[in-house]
Amino acid sequence: MTRPKRNEHNREKILQTGMDLFNRKGYHGTGLKEILDTCQVPKGSFYNYFESKEQFAVEVLEYSHQLEDEKWDKRTSDNEGNLLKRFLLAINQFIEDYENDPDSTGCLLTNMMGEVGNASDSFREIIRLSCNRVIDCIEESFKGGQLQGSFRADLPARALAQLFWDSWQGALLRTKVEASTTPLREVADTIYILFAPLENPETKDGDNNEI
Repeated sequence: MTRPKRNEHNREKILQTGMDLFNRKGYHGTGLKEILDTCQVPKGSFYNYFESKEQFAVEVLEYSHQLEDEKWDKRTSDNEGNLLKRFLLAINQFIEDYENDPDSTGCLLTNMMGEVGNASDSFREIIRLSCNRVIDCIEESFKGGQLQGSFRADLPARALAQLFWDSWQGALLRTKVEASTTPLREVADTIYILFAPLENPETKDGDNNEI
């Protein structure tokens, strides 16, 4: 017996619903019935797209990554000039969005890492891949900044990207616990300190000699 033809619009609607609910209530706090009732699809339609709730969550993570990747690209390309300043503007925009609507703006990847990161091989693999892809994107931004001269170049771009990602993930977790964006703003406040080009002592001495 052949499966009915799948409607990609319905599939995306279910994924969007799952992403919103998982962000607000977590994976374990969201039941399949709530997902179906919210997006108004029958159980049979759900299983036409997804084999299980776990497989659905894996695809929700993939869907969320695509949306966040597009949003990040837009935010970092909307402004021109110094890449470090553009990076900080994008971070501050995220923080403002989070303050306005934390339920829909929180990082699903961070939430899922803490909740189901070790629950199964499939969860572990998709979370690992998602983290690496995010770090890849940050690394590319930092490489461009190093070429431009707006990021420090004494450390590899990969190391800087991992430093930022680890700091940001820790801040996101603290933000949930403390119900405050202060940890995120603390990370934003250190961006220039950590990633701006280092002063060149030789150039500085030379300037002093000229004076």
